[in-house]
Amino acid sequence: MGDRILAKQFVDDAGSAFIEVIRRADRPVRLQEIRAVLVDAGVPVDDVDRQWKRLRPLFRTHPHVSKPQPALYEWSPAAHSAKVSLDALVAYAGRRGPAWLIGAFADNVTDNLVRSAIAGPRSQISWTEQREQEKAALVAGIVGYAAQLASAGAAAPDLVSWLLDEAGRRRLTPIGRAGERTLFDGDVHEAVGASNLDAGADVRVVRPGFTWSGGGRPVVVARAVVKLP
Repeated sequence: MGDRILAKQFVDDAGSAFIEVIRRADRPVRLQEIRAVLVDAGVPVDDVDRQWKRLRPLFRTHPHVSKPQPALYEWSPAAHSAKVSLDALVAYAGRRGPAWLIGAFADNVTDNLVRSAIAGPRSQISWTEQREQEKAALVAGIVGYAAQLASAGAAAPDLVSWLLDEAGRRRLTPIGRAGERTLFDGDVHEAVGASNLDAGADVRVVRPGFTWSGGGRPVVVARAVVKLP
């Protein structure tokens, strides 16, 4: 992951960026080292410190983060037990928790279920790994087609049009369009540069989100990123 991508990830979801830095380290790391990586990537040091103070209590509950010493954080391939993650999910039921942490709990429970259900050579492939392979294959196809369009002299709108067509074929419906103004809805919008926006606040769409209707009823799979005009 390049510095620019890591910095953008921090803006979009600081918790997942901290976890990514811990995961990428090949040893236990302290806040000073985590901060240095993010600052080198272009994140303001004050933003790093503010978000760390807010999120630090959650890191110790992540199924893949261990603390060999009080001030050290280390990525552990061996996750917590499924029961620990399930108990955490139950504790979060009825209240909104950070997506990066809820997703980690859910993935850990699912991985354990899949390992129990699958026999043979596939028993060593977790559901999370399989899902990551499928996402990588999808991204590879998109990048390949984008390169093909670019080599043919196509402009950016051509690529966007193709991507929207592909999204439609996969039963994805856009939430908003980049640049348009709309009313804030926390169920489908994720605000950047502001916190605790009131429902109905005037916002501008930075990046469209998507709902997926492949399971019958529409489900928000990616919230639209919005900001104040």
